[in-house]
Amino acid sequence: MRNRHFLIFIVLAAGLLTACMSGAQPTPPTLDDTQAAEPTTSGGGGEPAGEPQVVATVNGEPIYLENFQRELARFEAGLASLGAQPDSEEGYQQQVLNLLVERELIRQYAVENGIAITDEQVQSEIDAMIAENGEEFFNGWLNTNYYTIDEFREAIRVDLTTQTLLQDVVNDVPAEVQHVNARHILVNSEAEANEVLERLEAGESFGELAAEYSVDVTTRDNAGDLGWFPRGGLLVQEVEEVAFSMAPGERSGVVASDWGYHIVETIAFEDARPVDEATRQRLVRRAVENWIGQLRADAEIQQLIDLPL
Repeated sequence: MRNRHFLIFIVLAAGLLTACMSGAQPTPPTLDDTQAAEPTTSGGGGEPAGEPQVVATVNGEPIYLENFQRELARFEAGLASLGAQPDSEEGYQQQVLNLLVERELIRQYAVENGIAITDEQVQSEIDAMIAENGEEFFNGWLNTNYYTIDEFREAIRVDLTTQTLLQDVVNDVPAEVQHVNARHILVNSEAEANEVLERLEAGESFGELAAEYSVDVTTRDNAGDLGWFPRGGLLVQEVEEVAFSMAPGERSGVVASDWGYHIVETIAFEDARPVDEATRQRLVRRAVENWIGQLRADAEIQQLIDLPL
């Protein structure tokens, strides 16, 4: 398909595939594998036959089982195209449902704020895709990914709406921000961290102890130096928070994270240092996630089914 940067998929689905992949080879879906896309109109929910089953509500607005199943089918097709399979059926189904909830939150926010994408804008996007790839390829892609043309039009509309809404969020991420230069020693146990801390307090060199103890192979041979980073720029948030909370020359106690146990030392601050592109992308992602998180916090969301299906 056309090389478009769908913000909704970047923001809401980025990490969905990577978080669920184990690398095993599944059987790729064929165009006949439509079981997951078939609507369920009766059954375990206690609803009368013929009424669409609702899997969740967002501020009272329903998300239907049929739409959820079709999105699952698309996700599974995406996994197959990568030659991977989910680690957890329940986990990926929950993430797909969360994706649909967040799309509905964005749709409602757009309506409340008068953001509307015209049919002409949607058609322009589709025309560009067909012009680039050919109509036969386009129709085959729709079929393989369980889209009707009307569903795909709606997906384009959602994407364009999301891009419009998130532009202000993205624009608010500054090009220059305060950075801190810090270093750390990472070890696997709290007891080992306390041992390092005692040796530091006795006057031994931070750099030498980093080389001796640290399991962070990217920094241990450089005195544990993490370089310069802004808020939101470091992968380990616990270390970042501690580094920004201290004065230059100050050293932390033992800091626990998912990676192990750290001892952190703040070296210096710089108030207006340019943000490199990779860091800016992380800051943009965090800003968008915070924005969507606030939409979730302000909403009334009810999940009406148990997963996995």
